[in-house]
Amino acid sequence: MSVAPTGMPVPAVPRWRRPSTLDPTVPDAVEVALDGHRVLIRSSLGPSVRTTPGAFGDFVRAVKRGEYDDLLGEVA
Repeated sequence: MSVAPTGMPVPAVPRWRRPSTLDPTVPDAVEVALDGHRVLIRSSLGPSVRTTPGAFGDFVRAVKRGEYDDLLGEVA
């Protein structure tokens, strides 16, 4: 087991997190996990990509500011 920058142990198998408001009838979800010094992002139907916590934080803040709302289209 490795150790994250926070000093917390990181499990060998990432613990994937998905939205708590996820519609159970939708088979796909965006999931995230911590893997040592990297944040993993994946579709539950596909492979993951790795990024830094800083880049992920920038992305989350941009989402909260509404910078990606146009991608929702008719879903919103």
